[in-house]
Amino acid sequence: MTNTALVQIKVDSETKKDVTSIYESLGLDLPTAVRIFFKKSIAVGGLPFELRNDSRSERWNIYKDARDSIKKNNVPEMSLDEINAEISAARSGL
Repeated sequence: MTNTALVQIKVDSETKKDVTSIYESLGLDLPTAVRIFFKKSIAVGGLPFELRNDSRSERWNIYKDARDSIKKNNVPEMSLDEINAEISAARSGL
């Protein structure tokens, strides 16, 4: 029999509830999902996903720059109906 070791982690109850729900929808219990995470980490020699620390701030900066440009250039606000009409007009020209 394989030697086993106990691994304990602490997370807030909301995180545990959310992740447990996700894994259960995939037919997994939490310990099995954690073991899968560990085995995949071993297989790829690191975290089994890409880590980025700038994606949210970069997206926010793009949004902020666009909003600043709109204000600076006095571009009028558009209603949802106006936006949809513009999209429809652009699509009909294709």
